[in-house]
Amino acid sequence: MKGRYSRLRYIQTLDPERDCEQIANLVTLYEFPFEYRFGFAFGILTDCTFPSVSGEFSRTGQIRDHGQKRYDDGMLFEYEMKHHGLDSPHGRATIRKLNRIHSHYPISNDDYLATLASHTLTPIRWINTYGWRPLSDHETRALVAVNQRMGHLMGIKNMPHDLQGLSDVLTTALRERARYHPTNRDVAHQIIRVVQGWWPRALRRYVPVVVAALIDPEIRALLGLPEPPPAFTAAVRNTLILRGKCIRFAPPRRDHRPYQPKPRSYPTGWTLDHLGPVSSAGKDGAVSP
Repeated sequence: MKGRYSRLRYIQTLDPERDCEQIANLVTLYEFPFEYRFGFAFGILTDCTFPSVSGEFSRTGQIRDHGQKRYDDGMLFEYEMKHHGLDSPHGRATIRKLNRIHSHYPISNDDYLATLASHTLTPIRWINTYGWRPLSDHETRALVAVNQRMGHLMGIKNMPHDLQGLSDVLTTALRERARYHPTNRDVAHQIIRVVQGWWPRALRRYVPVVVAALIDPEIRALLGLPEPPPAFTAAVRNTLILRGKCIRFAPPRRDHRPYQPKPRSYPTGWTLDHLGPVSSAGKDGAVSP
């Protein structure tokens, strides 16, 4: 790609439904890898506003006892499915394994729907707020279409067909089923402890308040997190907005250098066998995909 907007111009020549996987990979692996990954992570915090979800996280102890691996696996399952193609042999194998894991837990279709909505909408909102440009209609429709296909392969029922439908699902779920519960707070703090581990020891004490500043007030209250000072919240958010504006003038990511996960849990690489709860994780030597 020659210029900062060259990739966008190419995306505009594609069909957002037929070519949705190609467009999604261009968005998440080239144009906005940072914003997409952090949006995905904050989507997990949104999931924890539902006591049925936070309660299951608490019961299994996977985030409490193996938080970094649980986070890495969530990102890697999505990466493995979408990078290789949802309908590719590897993509189908990844989805089958994820479905087997989920079959051991009492997850309702309503929770699946709300999670699908939050994991679609939160990254889109992060990109539009903190990215170097907002997503085009083509890109938004493609991200929705890919997640719809993923939801279909996961057996999720009553999926909406567009962005507004997903927004309505999440809004309704937050209004009718989300409420504060101690497990929401406990699991949110467990996730924040994972994020603290990414930073130098001297900075870790500031991570909780920075994370709280980046969460919408209604979600923050449902998680039982303290409200940061308004000036601090504005400073944190404006710093990320400024970062996006600066990146606008930087050269685009080269075609031969897509974003590649570097999970802390698998420093030498991973295979599909390694992903999943600790009790069922593979034990063979790791090989990068």
